[in-house]
Amino acid sequence: MYDKYKKLQDALKKVVIRAKENGILIDMSAEQKIIKIDIEDITLLAPERKQTIETALKVAFEKAQAKAQEVAMEKTKEILGFDPNDLAGMM
Repeated sequence: MYDKYKKLQDALKKVVIRAKENGILIDMSAEQKIIKIDIEDITLLAPERKQTIETALKVAFEKAQAKAQEVAMEKTKEILGFDPNDLAGMM
């Protein structure tokens, strides 16, 4: 079983999820670790756009995180052979 968990962990490290929102690009691993944040729209760096950049960062992060969770569930089913949601119902 250890080998399967190690395989799952390795697989999740290799998957990169990209989320974009209003000129902000976030790359995140399926382990939900931030790989890169890119501000593609440099006009967002103007002080008067502070709220816009904060909102865009939050939304892009949430998109990446949701997709990473989805991918992690799929990889868990594929590699370990069970649905993690089934475990939650057993507790």
